[in-house]
This record gives sequence, C-alpha cells and structure tokens, in this order.
Amino acid sequence: MTVPARMPNAAWAWEFLRRNRNYREDFTQAYPSLPKAVELATGSRLIIGKRRYQTARNWGLLLFADPDFTALETDVFWKPTIYPATVHVHLSDPEAELQIRRCRLNKISDTVILSSLNCRRILFESINGSRHVVINACRYWVQLYCDTPHPIDDKAIIKFRIDGATHADKRINTVRQLLEIHRSTGRKLSQIGYRRNAGTLIDALIALDVKRMGGTYRDIACAFVGEERTADEWGQGSCSLKEKARRALVRGREYRDGKYLSLLK
Repeated sequence: MTVPARMPNAAWAWEFLRRNRNYREDFTQAYPSLPKAVELATGSRLIIGKRRYQTARNWGLLLFADPDFTALETDVFWKPTIYPATVHVHLSDPEAELQIRRCRLNKISDTVILSSLNCRRILFESINGSRHVVINACRYWVQLYCDTPHPIDDKAIIKFRIDGATHADKRINTVRQLLEIHRSTGRKLSQIGYRRNAGTLIDALIALDVKRMGGTYRDIACAFVGEERTADEWGQGSCSLKEKARRALVRGREYRDGKYLSLLK
C-alpha cells in the first residue's frame, strides 16, 4: 500500500474509516439503494439524494462512499457538523448576478464560479434541498454547503459566509485554499489542514493492512524497514521494531474504530 505522506486530514480520516469492517458491511447492505452520480457537461459529478442516509450519518458521512477506493476515486462527503472546516456558502446564478450588478453599475471581477474551477468537483443534493460540494486532490480538500436556493447545475457564483467565531479560523483557511485554486495558473498549491508528522498514521495504515492479510508483528516490521534489517534486529532481547509494530497496530485499530473523527476536528 502506498499512501502520500501529505494528505488533507479529511482524506486521512477516510483511509481509516474505509478499513472498518462494520462500515464495509453497512455499505454493502446499502449499496443497491444508493444514488448514482451523473456527469455534468462541465466535468463535475452530481449526486441527487433520494432520502436521508441515517446509517451513513452514524459514521460521520452524508451518504455512503465505496470503501474499496480512495477519497480521490469515490465521493466522500463528511457531515458539516463533524468537519468544522466546511464553509457555508451561497450559490447564485452568474447571469442573474450580472443583471443585478449592471443595474448597480458594478462589474463581476475575479468572481469565483464553481464550474470554472480547474479541479475535481463533486456535488451532492440532499433530500432537504441543501447542496454540498467537495473539491479535493492529493494536496487539498475543500468542502462547502449551501442551504439557500441555488442553480440546478454547477454554473454558480460562490459567496462565502463565515458563521460565528467557533472554528472560524478553519473555515477561513478553507476559503483561502479555495481562492488559491481559483487563482492558480498551474503552480503548486500550498496545503492547508494536513498532518505535519504523518509517519505514525502511515505506519498505522500499513499495520492494519498487513494484519488484515494474516500477517504477524514481524511481517509489519518487514513492511516498515525491510526483511534484512528485521532479520538482524528481531532476535535481540529487546526489539524496538517489535514494539513499533505493536504500537502501530494499536493506533491503527483506534483510528479505524472511531478515532478517525478526531482527524476532522
């Protein structure tokens, strides 16, 4: 298993959740009734919810995502209430906005239009009519939600709302990141909301995967440092590699079984 050393926190949380056996069973049971995404002409993916997916919400998600795939290969929408970096937005029709501004003798300049963002865009329309948007890549994760009337497609101006002081810094960082995407001309984007020391998380995922395939602590150690070094150190009285493998597996199980939610805070 190869995991990028620098992923957004929301992607780390998904990596642990998708390894949870109970989650996978719930997904399999719900799969036949899950809505399918449709491709819009702009390249976005749109999912129309048919009901409230309460079982998925119990896991912190708005709807089930396929655990066989990474967050860049499936559609992961965290509940805004458990992912405080989610930004409340208003999505307005560009043509209608242009008419309003013409009447006020204003121009639309440097406006952030959802369909014009050069990135992966997934939209989810919930049963209550609210719209959720995820924009993600290896280095960033932007999640938005709109609970006011909005265009039926993704040709919409994004207007940001920072509600209250609680978690405002996280939401401001999300807006800053989205503006970087909007203004980017191909340069490398800075990353906001990631684990600066992700080594322990990577080790935890490796330990989970090795154990799931029937491996031992020694097999986990081999995955960490290779067979040769493991053979040299394993027979010693106090083997630090064995302890490292044990701690990694304990940590992996903790995050897989619920602690993944702490990565979203």
